[in-house]
Amino acid sequence: MTAMTPPPSATTGRLTRVTLIGPRRRIDLVLPSEEPIGTLLPEMVAMVGYRPAGEPRGYQVSRLDGQVLEPGSSLRRAGVADGALLRIDPLTEAPPAAIVHDVSDEVADDLARRRGRWNEAARRWTATGAVVAAATLATVLAAATAPPAALAAAGLLALLAGAALAVLGPRAVGISVLLGGSAVALTAVPSLTAAWPQRWAWWAVGVGVTVITLGVATRQHRAGLLGGGTLLALLTLWAAMLALGLPLARTAAVMALVTVAALGVLPRVAMLASGLTRLDDRQSGEAPVTRRAAESAVDAAHRGLALACVATAASGALAGWVLAWAATGWTVALACLLGIAVLLRLRAFPLTVEVVGLVAASFVVATGLIGRWVVAAPAQRWGGVAAAAGIAAVGLVVLGYQPESHVRARARQFADRLEGLAVVALVPVAVGVFGVYSRLLDTF
Repeated sequence: MTAMTPPPSATTGRLTRVTLIGPRRRIDLVLPSEEPIGTLLPEMVAMVGYRPAGEPRGYQVSRLDGQVLEPGSSLRRAGVADGALLRIDPLTEAPPAAIVHDVSDEVADDLARRRGRWNEAARRWTATGAVVAAATLATVLAAATAPPAALAAAGLLALLAGAALAVLGPRAVGISVLLGGSAVALTAVPSLTAAWPQRWAWWAVGVGVTVITLGVATRQHRAGLLGGGTLLALLTLWAAMLALGLPLARTAAVMALVTVAALGVLPRVAMLASGLTRLDDRQSGEAPVTRRAAESAVDAAHRGLALACVATAASGALAGWVLAWAATGWTVALACLLGIAVLLRLRAFPLTVEVVGLVAASFVVATGLIGRWVVAAPAQRWGGVAAAAGIAAVGLVVLGYQPESHVRARARQFADRLEGLAVVALVPVAVGVFGVYSRLLDTF
């Protein structure tokens, strides 16, 4: 399958190709991107012709401009690009750091490469945000006199008109109209119904429709359809089971299973929906695949997967919260298994928004379990405090501990086994939520 070529300014993958320059040799080699430079330094020193010293800090690695790479940092964190030239020198013979001769030029160069600079994209999104805020304010003011259904219908019409305008005319203006119409419709929801479950349901419908139409407007049809379609499908399952009279806890149990199953198949579905598998089949049949087609398919797969993952994580968080507060043995056990499975499943998702969404869903489930424990047993409040402190301690360990590669490999194996056990245990525990085992005991 044709892969998208990364930009030369970024380090990608797990290995980085560099050229080391020493007093006697100049060698090209491939180094681990995530390994601390201080760990690699003894071998690097020997490779370029130096006699290895007892202390790695007797030498330093620097760029050609004199910028020193910290021993505790990795090549990826230091921003070392593929093909970079690196010097290795003793600390006593290291070249001096680069000197700035013109501060004005340095300020101008820094501004040119600094992220967050005001530009055309920032201008467009600022104007779009102003349109959305003004539309929301207008809806709030009009809700006192105008019929809520009329406001919602007007917002829906503006949303569809914005999508058409983005396709046929100026895209930026069309997207602004689309998002403004969505804001009008979503702001009118509280006037349509006073019940919070129905409000949340209508808000979810509005977000799903907005994502789909925004995908059409930005010509990201497949990503919008996968993300918005996933949200609407999950909402339909919730609504259908509740409409059929299934108790909320049992509905949450079913949706917990759906969440874990969906997280397992979403990467494959994203590849199918984006056309990546079709391009792979074409290349296997020796048909040409253009770089533009491959890049477009990869981009669509990542966008759609990110949207669908966030929607699924939100559904899982809601299911875990409901199960935790149902406060029976089976529902609490199922909530624990759901939180573990969702947290461990994040290893299959590469983007930050996906990982953050899954971590947030697991944290919501843990918060529900701790909150229900404290409410049910106020005398054990310090137990809840200790559990919350334990979660914080895990975060500190993640921040401060950089395990060796063999430790990470063992941790991945352990996580694979734990995830497998959690997924296998989900089904029998969900059956217990429906009271099947107690009825069997009563029968026999």
